[in-house]
Amino acid sequence: MGGSVKHCAAGFLTLLSAALFFACGDGPYQGGRCATTDHCQSEDQNVPGTICVDEHCVCGEPGKVICCARGEEEPSCFLECRECSECAEGTLECSGYPEPSGGCESDAECPGPPDPRCGAGRCVDGACEVEITRGPIASQRRGDCKVEECTADGRVVSVAAYDAYDDGNQCTLDVCEIDRPRNLVLEDVTCPDSGGGRCHAGECLQCYGGDRDMCPAGLACDGVWCVPLHCVNGVRDAGLGETGFDCGGPCRPCQPSERCAAATDCVSGVCTNGSCQIPTCSDNVKNGTETGIDCGAPSCPRCAPGRGCKTGADCTSGVCWRGLCEPPTCSDGVKNGDEAGVDCGGEGCSADCPG
Repeated sequence: MGGSVKHCAAGFLTLLSAALFFACGDGPYQGGRCATTDHCQSEDQNVPGTICVDEHCVCGEPGKVICCARGEEEPSCFLECRECSECAEGTLECSGYPEPSGGCESDAECPGPPDPRCGAGRCVDGACEVEITRGPIASQRRGDCKVEECTADGRVVSVAAYDAYDDGNQCTLDVCEIDRPRNLVLEDVTCPDSGGGRCHAGECLQCYGGDRDMCPAGLACDGVWCVPLHCVNGVRDAGLGETGFDCGGPCRPCQPSERCAAATDCVSGVCTNGSCQIPTCSDNVKNGTETGIDCGAPSCPRCAPGRGCKTGADCTSGVCWRGLCEPPTCSDGVKNGDEAGVDCGGEGCSADCPG
């Protein structure tokens, strides 16, 4: 009996390879891989119950794989969708599954699917079965233009989905290019949210390039600010509110070391002893390259939930959405908080991490 089983297993591996990779026939499909479920049940390679997943023919019913029956000999070996307990010895897809002869007494004795996120092993009437839940898994990274989902054989695959990343910037258009997020920069259009100013280089600005026509009548364009005409005459008009040369007061903000009377006179938002200061990570002001107050810049700490961000790298949680850092959750597709792995382990998440 042992020799016949091994003989069947060798033939099975050959037939399984044919079923997985050539079930579509030679047709117009590259490498003979399937394009639709119909090709998995063609006249040339008819395996009942199979469907097309990721260009391969697999069994549509959870817990079943393409195999020949236990004890079946060549050339009578007939490929069919069966549970691993019914498949011939040596079936690749069933490696690690227990032999039915030993039986089981509890679920703990029964291995689950290849990816534990897709289900669990169950002991039913003294025999191990694999319980698989198909479709999207609970843990998903938002805005990555993909969805992670379980296949019929208990594996997790990435499928393209229209899940564009919202960067919170009114001057970008958030789209998916197949399975990759893109934030396309809007150029020289009225800022959509504010209804005023113009979008330029991904920012909503009063004006840019010295274009006076972008400013209301009587104002000039100085850098990205619309200012009174005296703010561009090259003179410090203290009587008109300027604290430095053509800066401060009603004019553009002053650079570090220039004179100031208030924080609003300075680019950094910090005025100390009458001088504008350089930005630091401890001045309690959002300035420089910071995305939030004293956080998010390359040289500053990451931002806590609720503070500003551009990407997840700016946040302690690793999750940035609509320009704000979000608190960790057990379904955000990121290892954060006290998790031992991605959305598993720790006190907050109930799911145990795979061993």
